[in-house]
Amino acid sequence: MFAPRNAPPEVALAILIGAVGGLAFILMGLVQWQLDGDTGWIKFPVIVAVLELLVVFGLVAGPRAARLTAAFVFGLVALVHLLAVLNQGALWIRVLSGLISAAHVFAVVLLNTRPARIHFIGGKR
Repeated sequence: MFAPRNAPPEVALAILIGAVGGLAFILMGLVQWQLDGDTGWIKFPVIVAVLELLVVFGLVAGPRAARLTAAFVFGLVALVHLLAVLNQGALWIRVLSGLISAAHVFAVVLLNTRPARIHFIGGKR
């Protein structure tokens, strides 16, 4: 697992969702690139995934501001995927984007739980 040993399971699951969500977005872009032959399908997913992985590494490092930064970035990524759901396109992209969006919203909820707040702020558990 990516999280430090003293991190609560909520933080570990949010880290996992962030890492897998970013990589799944790249995979979606790669498949669409192969289907259409347009390299524009991979540029935006790579940028989003790099941003998301930076936030994940921040959560692993554990500075105080990492929780709020991750919640903000995960919320933005969820909105990006919701736009893909509402867009006209292939059904598999819309379904997968909906699942990734729901997972990111769940990660935001996990980062706002009491154990996650205590973990990043410090103090008694």
